Amino acid sequence: MALSKPLALASLCHGRGLIVPLSALPTLARAAFMAYFLVYLKVNFGLAVDQIGLFIAGFVLFSSLVSLVAGALTDRLGPKWVMVLSPLLQSAAYVGLQLCDSLIVAFMLCLILNLAYLASETAVRLCIARWFSAHQTAGVLSVKYSLTNIAYAVGPLMGLWLHSLGGSPLLLCAVMASLLMAAAFLPWQPSDCGSDDSTPQEAMLSTLRSMVADRTLLTYTLATILLAGVFGQFHLYIGQYLLTRYSVQQMYEIINVVFITNALTSACLQYVLGRHVSVEHFARWVGLCLAAFAIGLIGFGTSSTLVGWILFTLIFTVGEIIVQPVEFLFITEIAPAHRAGAYYSSQNLTYLGAASTPLMAGLILSQVSPIWLLVYLLTLLATGGGILLRHSRKIRPTVLVDEHGGGG
Repeated sequence: MALSKPLALASLCHGRGLIVPLSALPTLARAAFMAYFLVYLKVNFGLAVDQIGLFIAGFVLFSSLVSLVAGALTDRLGPKWVMVLSPLLQSAAYVGLQLCDSLIVAFMLCLILNLAYLASETAVRLCIARWFSAHQTAGVLSVKYSLTNIAYAVGPLMGLWLHSLGGSPLLLCAVMASLLMAAAFLPWQPSDCGSDDSTPQEAMLSTLRSMVADRTLLTYTLATILLAGVFGQFHLYIGQYLLTRYSVQQMYEIINVVFITNALTSACLQYVLGRHVSVEHFARWVGLCLAAFAIGLIGFGTSSTLVGWILFTLIFTVGEIIVQPVEFLFITEIAPAHRAGAYYSSQNLTYLGAASTPLMAGLILSQVSPIWLLVYLLTLLATGGGILLRHSRKIRPTVLVDEHGGGG
């Protein structure tokens, strides 16, 4: 396949391209589940708000760390079998949550559920890198992220609607997650099924030791964790910030505008803008991403009108749109072929940064002036962005194309 051939959206509706729309189904289930989950923990186990926060943070963070092992397992089994086993585990976990009455069992099921979801996402990223050329990858990712945004917009409404009817969305979530197993019927190559002997096979511990020894990967991972602290849960820390500056009624008005602007901007621009992100001008895209985040954050700290919040949320969202293909392309460039799954799973560690900012925001806003939250976020952005920008200048398109540019 010629590397200059653009992505045809029709190619994602048949053959191996179907992996992109199929991957949105577990995300739709996850979004419906997480919206209902707070109600589930409160009604079934009587947890207080702070206990719910600890419960969710516990299984999300722990599963993010363990997902590194799942990434190494993907390299050994092949993405096909991961995308068969993962939806089975997710569906079983949803059904188990419907039936269980033990908080410990519920925690273990949530841990399995999140770990299986992260494993399937790693497998999908690996397939995209293998099946599409370097010039098509950004377009494919943009379609995937657009579908993800739609899933996160529709899923919560679906979950809460089913609950309002007196039912639980867990069984529906189990069905939706299981549909990813249709990927088993796609036209896989032998190397995608874990049977390729042309590359060396490593023990998982050896893979993890090699990753720890990879200085570029470690510094990049640190950068993405810091950047995730800026954009990963920005809805939450913006809400916390607004409560210190406005009345509750004004806060609700502004946060609704922020949510709607963010969702509409992502839906409208993810493919239009994201598909142009390329390794040829990688450092420029990183710079544009960092500039969008910086302008958005400064705007959040100075805005006093709804128009201002709309404008700076739109600019901030442009940074979100760019950062996702940027992170993927960077990992694709540095990952050895036989450890690609493990390297892609390292992206799951960004949850560490995303989960930490609401906690830090609460501490900062309760102790000092709200302006220090802006200082904290800009410090994360400058540090993580500086690391990423420095490494981005080392990316050579010819290396990426030679090692990872495949046909789709």
